Amino acid sequence: MEKAHGMQNEIIFLLFVMFSIMLFSLSCSAQAASLYVDVAACPGPGTGTAGDPFCSIQHAIDQATSGDDVLVVAGTYDEVLVMKSGVDVLAAGATAPQIYPISITTSINMILFDGVDDVTFDGFILNATGGAGIASGKGIFKMDCATNSSCLNIAVSNCELIGDPFFYSPKGSVGFTLDGEMELTIADNTIYNNCFAGIGAGGLGGHYLINSTLTITGNTIYDNGAAGIYLVGNGTGNRVIIGQNGVNGGNSLTNNGYREYFGTSAGIRLNGVDQASIENNNITTSNGAGINFISVSTVAPHISNNDIHANNQAGINIGGASQVTIGSNNNIYDNVHAGISFFAETNSNFNSVPASSLPVSITGNAIYGNGLAGVAIIDHVTGTVTVDGNDIYQNTKAGIGIFNAADVLIQNNEIHTHTTAAGIFTGDWSGTYPPDPAAPPSSMSFDRTNGPANLTIRMNKIYGNRSGMRLDHASGTISNNLVHDNTKAGIRFSGNNISPYAPFAASWGITSLTNNTMADNGTATDIYDVDSNYLYTERRGGGMAYDDINDTAGRTFFDPPVKNIDQGPTTIENNIAAYNAAAGIRESSCSSARDYNLYYSNNGTITGVRPQTSGCSNGTGPNFTGNPNEIFDDPLFVDRVDYQLLFGSPAINSGSDGLDMGAYGGSTPLTW
Repeated sequence: MEKAHGMQNEIIFLLFVMFSIMLFSLSCSAQAASLYVDVAACPGPGTGTAGDPFCSIQHAIDQATSGDDVLVVAGTYDEVLVMKSGVDVLAAGATAPQIYPISITTSINMILFDGVDDVTFDGFILNATGGAGIASGKGIFKMDCATNSSCLNIAVSNCELIGDPFFYSPKGSVGFTLDGEMELTIADNTIYNNCFAGIGAGGLGGHYLINSTLTITGNTIYDNGAAGIYLVGNGTGNRVIIGQNGVNGGNSLTNNGYREYFGTSAGIRLNGVDQASIENNNITTSNGAGINFISVSTVAPHISNNDIHANNQAGINIGGASQVTIGSNNNIYDNVHAGISFFAETNSNFNSVPASSLPVSITGNAIYGNGLAGVAIIDHVTGTVTVDGNDIYQNTKAGIGIFNAADVLIQNNEIHTHTTAAGIFTGDWSGTYPPDPAAPPSSMSFDRTNGPANLTIRMNKIYGNRSGMRLDHASGTISNNLVHDNTKAGIRFSGNNISPYAPFAASWGITSLTNNTMADNGTATDIYDVDSNYLYTERRGGGMAYDDINDTAGRTFFDPPVKNIDQGPTTIENNIAAYNAAAGIRESSCSSARDYNLYYSNNGTITGVRPQTSGCSNGTGPNFTGNPNEIFDDPLFVDRVDYQLLFGSPAINSGSDGLDMGAYGGSTPLTW
């Protein structure tokens, strides 16, 4: 009996709980409301129902409580709005209502979020071309998330923002002006004709991002004066997501930066953002760089899957204390300057700092057709630059051009078809010194102030260029590269002594060239001398040439350095040099530690020692240690495309390390 009584009590308790939940749910449902607004109902104030709507959006917001929706019927609304926490403002139908504050007589923010949370604003046309305009420091949307409190869980979507391109005081209007700490999503909007920026924080009356998460996806941003997106962070903790994977996840940024603001013009300009990712965007025809970084760090997915093209400076410019990963799968092409540049002069107020002081990785991209170099290091870089796994081709001045001291790892790249330039270049284009910030890097000499470029070049395929590598101001090592079908030398490099090549503090130069395959480089031209009735062959370009930096007329240098005969021996081992028009390996002093190389059919002869080595004979020359292990024989390539070795090749297991000679041998073989 007692057990039955207990069960009865439990049932009564459960019914009570269920009834309480139902009452709470009904209470919440009663609290949430939809308030309607229709400008056609004016001048009456209305009650906010569908049948008797309010005639003012702001009046509806003022009457709403957290959880309410303000539903706005299509029409033209002459007002400015101050948002309220928890109140969403939405278009009531498929036709977008238009807010057009033509009667406002003072410079204003059209839509103000002053420390509010949990708001969605969706589906409007916001037209700032009338009235007094949007002044400096104000915006069509103003996120004031610093004066009173932060703004959390805010979304603005499916709106058209039309700025006033002529209102300038002193920096002009902004589609979104951002200030303080916020969680903000800007999605699927069209933002254009703003005098300063489409989306901006920083440089606008002291407005900055602080500990914010900003997501910008699916927008069309064009014809904004200084930049499409211009963001400055203050301190750490700023996460900026520009574009995402998925259908319409990326943004389109076109023709931004038409008005120059002290070097700020760009499609996207980020300064002091420590957690940035830029993905799936189309960034084109910016007046400045497509993307301009100042002291920016990226996080996964980093800078990936973007089309960055036809911008008036670099596709991407990197400056300040930036730790950036560019890649993978970006197409960076047809930009007027470099595809990717390291150049602080284009960064406002950063003219005296290095282009980058933290590591930068450029990985897995297509970089092509740019007016100068594919990758250009113009200012001194103190962090390591890694260029890995890219397809770099058909850039006008160089595949990779280096004009200042930097530690650069170049590996696993395909660098090709720079028919009038070198694949990798560390020399001078015009001799102008110092570098010309007005036209980087078309007038450019190597800036020796900070020493040579320190290079590690390995496991690349370099072909179809004027020269495969032209290294005039470089130290480092070159290994396991396949260098073929370049119209001049495959690898041409130089070194120097301490003085008078100031301010280098020690001897410098490429110290080791091992396991490279250099084939079919150079050009052999038959020339008929009519006067002497004599036909001869002019041969230019060999497999590898070690020469003096100022040995060729026509190469202009600022303060030319002296010859390199005092440079210490360079190790040249385990290379294959075959079918090159001139010598297989040439050095004027015959002084390198050269041995364990294979030569064949260079300089128009099959195996003769002196033609293959440009006059150097075994064991001769000053400081020459002898080279008894050199091989003069057919390498037996599978084909003259990939230049791998057939079974039975004399280069197999014949290196100084007991491994194969050439690019596919040694301890770090080319594997792709």
